[in-house]
Amino acid sequence: MSLAWTREPLRFFQHLLRETDASTLRIDSLIDEIKSVGANACIVMGGGFSAWYPTELSSQTINPHLRSDFLGDFLTAAKVEGIRTLVRMDISKGRAGMEDRHPDWFVRKPDGSVSSVWNMPQICATGPFWQQETFSILSEILSRYHSADGFFFNYLHVQRCYCDRCQDLVFEAIGEPVPAADRRVPDYETWRQDFLADYMGRVRSFIQARNPAAALVPYHHVHDGWNIRRMAGITDIIGSQVSNPVMPNPVDPQPIWNLWAAEEALTARALKPDHAPLLIQTTSEVFASRQSAMPDACLIHNLIQAAAHGAATAPAVNGMLDQEDARFVPALQTLGRYLQENAGWYRDLKSLARVAIVRSEDSRLWGKDAGRPAGNAEGSGHIGEFRGICEMISDLHYSFDILVAPGLTLAELGRHDLVILPAVECISDVDAAALDAYVAAGGKLLASADLGATDEAGHARQSASLQCLPALPGNGGTAVGAYLSLESAEFRNALGGIPHVPAAGEFWTPFADGNSNDDLRLIGPFANNAPEFTTVEGDGKEPGLIERDFDKGQAIWLPWRIGSLYHRHSMPEYRKLLSVLIERHVGAAPVRTTAPLAVETILYAHPDGMVLHLINGASARTKRLVELTPLAGFDVAVETGCNFALSLHDDKELPATRAGKMMILRIERLDHFAAIALTKGSAGRKRA
Repeated sequence: MSLAWTREPLRFFQHLLRETDASTLRIDSLIDEIKSVGANACIVMGGGFSAWYPTELSSQTINPHLRSDFLGDFLTAAKVEGIRTLVRMDISKGRAGMEDRHPDWFVRKPDGSVSSVWNMPQICATGPFWQQETFSILSEILSRYHSADGFFFNYLHVQRCYCDRCQDLVFEAIGEPVPAADRRVPDYETWRQDFLADYMGRVRSFIQARNPAAALVPYHHVHDGWNIRRMAGITDIIGSQVSNPVMPNPVDPQPIWNLWAAEEALTARALKPDHAPLLIQTTSEVFASRQSAMPDACLIHNLIQAAAHGAATAPAVNGMLDQEDARFVPALQTLGRYLQENAGWYRDLKSLARVAIVRSEDSRLWGKDAGRPAGNAEGSGHIGEFRGICEMISDLHYSFDILVAPGLTLAELGRHDLVILPAVECISDVDAAALDAYVAAGGKLLASADLGATDEAGHARQSASLQCLPALPGNGGTAVGAYLSLESAEFRNALGGIPHVPAAGEFWTPFADGNSNDDLRLIGPFANNAPEFTTVEGDGKEPGLIERDFDKGQAIWLPWRIGSLYHRHSMPEYRKLLSVLIERHVGAAPVRTTAPLAVETILYAHPDGMVLHLINGASARTKRLVELTPLAGFDVAVETGCNFALSLHDDKELPATRAGKMMILRIERLDHFAAIALTKGSAGRKRA
């Protein structure tokens, strides 16, 4: 036996069963529901604060509604049906009242009281439960149930704890006690991250010494306190959430944006190449009111976007499919059957991206986002800029990869013609050296905003981080009420001949000396914006576009927040400016369409040709995507040597014409999505 199965993009499903469900549960009904959504893998309720089997350990409370050995019976039935099963563990919380019997198990606040979440006491990572009891639980499950395919650890993180034990361990490690709740200290956060990774490494070794084919899947919905690169190294399948609920989790708010599934799939691809991540998608529209159904439009959008990037998806249902608010079920079953029938087209997908966007964990943690997964409220940090750049690249129909910093390497950088650093404020010396080497070898680098203002821990730099752009951003000024002049013919032509575009937000002037290649010079700002005085006067001065040659390559700096401004305000001029720069260094986009911007295009190589997805993101006015808005009547052109187009929905050939290197398809109507296989000849019919 081996873990080769973890490389495949399995179709997972998760019954998040309520304890009361156990009183009426039928195993065959659960299996039937899993099969009804086309799943071949699942996450089953197991151990921790609620045990779904007759445990002999006092550290677990057996579900009081349990009538039999649910876990054992389920694993046996799933094995017969060929369904891979991960056992769900939750060691983050205990039952109410356990803190009285085991006071040394739980997280303490600074005043000594027990910390809780969802009215349950939180378990301390350094205490006896994690260090002894968890291994006893794993040993019990592994010795009893040999057909389990692995373990899924829910809500996993090292909570900030002020017990004497944690205080001593932290002081020994970093020379100071656990920081106050309102202080974020790099050394402490590193300790917290390393403690979790070291601990889960021990857990993985323990599990696989007893079952070498059992996978470990740690999970936290916002990866709080995670070093995601280290965690990927000790993880067999990367687990992330992509839920995009209509209303987010009030305890730990998730990011809410339309490319979340793409971000997590591409981040996992960067961290663990050739392994399909497991992306969890709730079927509840409101996290604090879980028994309310997710709208079909949002549910299908998230799931198909993840699958289109080669990820394994797991719809997570609170309870059974047979429930009072089951509005989501027909759509989930239809999509599940579609993915089952077309499983062959979702395996072995290879990136065609020539553009990479750097996701900087250091900048998120120690820049203006201050560790918030959703970024700061004003969107003026790395997260807002990163999202806006991703959205622009997607809207321009380019494929892109995500690269994760810290840990950049020349090998992964060198696979791309253009690497984008969106407001990467915090850069380590090691990453800076890799970026310089990439540009020196002929690569093209495009940076924005306050590039390299600090080191990886957020400490202000005294000299430039990069040799290819040898300057610090300096103090930002304001561009509110100013304009960016369009001096190059390329920019003017792209924007219909206008002489300037509006500027906004912060603006930096890293280089004192001028350069003939610089462009987008700032005119203004003009303080008097009364309509009688709104003339644009004077020549532009400080450049909004800086270009520098470096050995064989080139580095470009947009010292303003082009991405976050696009993310918040959808400025079309900014997308066109970026389009000029990308096309200059990468060439035209491989997909071109007359469809509105609401149509997302995702293109991957496949052993039999290519797979193209067209995903409908049209929503009512400026509202969230909660209702389907069908679109009709547009063309899509794809740069490909293929000559046959196959609709994966109905296995029918689509009429196509050619114009040079481009295959042109006519889409008469787009509902939730279209998936099209492009092949050479008609040999590539559906294959499950």
